[in-house]
Amino acid sequence: MCALTAAGRGRRVLLLDHANKAGKKILMSGGGRCNFTNLYCEPGNFLSENPHFCKSALARYTQWDFIGLVGKHGVAYHEKKLGQLFCDHKASDILGMLLDECAQAGVELRLDTSVSEIAKLEAGYQLQTSAGLVSCESLVIASGGLSIPTLGASGFGYQVARSSATACWRPAPGWCPSPLPIRS
Repeated sequence: MCALTAAGRGRRVLLLDHANKAGKKILMSGGGRCNFTNLYCEPGNFLSENPHFCKSALARYTQWDFIGLVGKHGVAYHEKKLGQLFCDHKASDILGMLLDECAQAGVELRLDTSVSEIAKLEAGYQLQTSAGLVSCESLVIASGGLSIPTLGASGFGYQVARSSATACWRPAPGWCPSPLPIRS
């Protein structure tokens, strides 16, 4: 989603994925039917040290925007309990939609490409990857969570954050049925 949004804003985007197949977590989510959003996606359902961050993020791109994208691609869906939206058929419908949007926006996708080192340069970053060096002006690390290591989830994002002196909090759910007081 981040890649297609950046490309849609005219940025040249290279999306690196260490997996051999794109969207493995999407494909298994919701029991293979992909719980792709929630009708009641509201700031109070998110945990954050900065409670205003999710207000800003959700104001810029709402669940209704994503539901519109799903509709544009003709993906059939239904509501389950508590406003959860699932594909009628299979999670690959959502993955296909995202990959189609990325392709239309000009995103270059490289699978089976792991990053071993990131160096901050004066004008951007340099990444050492399994496919060679990559230089870029901007870098987004969307490493996923630690929840499903069998799908390739790792602590890579946390390692990068700690090595760059970025403040890190103890991992906790980002979306939950009601606010939970989780602190480190």
